[in-house]
Order: sequence, then C-alpha cells, then structure tokens
Amino acid sequence: MSDQVLSALEHFFARWQRDGEARRGLPLCEWEADWRSPCQLGEPADGRVAWRPHQRPEPADFTAMADALELTIHPCAIALFGHWFSRPIPCLFKGLRLELILPWNDGDLDLLRENLIGHLLMLRKLKRTPSIFIATTRNEMTLISLDNESGQVWLEWLDSGRRLTLAPSLPAFLERLETLPQ
Repeated sequence: MSDQVLSALEHFFARWQRDGEARRGLPLCEWEADWRSPCQLGEPADGRVAWRPHQRPEPADFTAMADALELTIHPCAIALFGHWFSRPIPCLFKGLRLELILPWNDGDLDLLRENLIGHLLMLRKLKRTPSIFIATTRNEMTLISLDNESGQVWLEWLDSGRRLTLAPSLPAFLERLETLPQ
C-alpha cells in the first residue's frame, strides 16, 4: 500500500505542477533565511522564492513517535509524510477545498510529528479511534484524516467526533484530488 501512496502522490504532484506552472509559472512563497527547504529553487527575489515539491533522499523515520504513543502508525501516513518536502498544496476533493499537509523541511517534520502526537493523545483521551490528519479545510474544526486502523480517509469534525468516509484508502483519495491555482 505504501508504494501505491507514493505513486499516487507522484502523479498528483505531476498534475499539480503541470496545471499550475502552465497558468502562472513556478509557485512562489515567502523567503525565510532561517527556514530553508530543499524545495526552494534559485535565489529569492523581492522576499519570495520559487519552489516545487522535493523527494527526500532517505525516508523519514517515525519509530520514536510510534514508540512514544505505543501505537503502530499506519504505513500510508508514513509514506505520505516521510518521503517528500513541500508547502501545503491547495486542492479540491469532490468540490471540497482543502490543503494537503506535507513538511517543508526537517524542522517542520518535527513540528508535524509533535502536532500528530497531540492530536492522537487528544483522540485517546476522548476515547475515539486514532486518526492521522493529512489535510486542512477552511473550517478549523474540520480535518481530512486517515483512519489509523482501516486506512480509510475521513472528513473529521473535531468538535463532535463525527466522521464521514471520503475514500476507501489514501491512494484512492490522492488519485481523486483536483489541482487548484496557487
């Protein structure tokens, strides 16, 4: 399943780059000298720098996070977060606007792990099944999450615990994402 996630993610990035770069050229983001990323291309100009998703030379390790939580992290989540650096990617899933979350650099990956641990501990305290958030929506109380047990992708309401299945798997979810302009 991890290979299917990586393949679906590569295809999505290719579509996103092709569509976005054809419309406007390379995406730009704010340049932060102390928050660099291998995604950055060229030198900054006017406080902004061009970027593209960048595949990590070695996958990130989630063993310490899993051990701390005494939880096996779903391999699809590890494949999603552990193989690429990127800015959040705006996209649509069946008309729902979202931003796919990926780490910008190793420091951002550490922050992502900390946030995932906090999210999983909150769910544990609320006696809900574990989920890994993978995207944000315009509503801060609604996330796109990966069910850590089944691998299904959910629209999850944090305030009520309600969950709606969006896709049977992360690869199926990634394959249905539509690109949006940056």
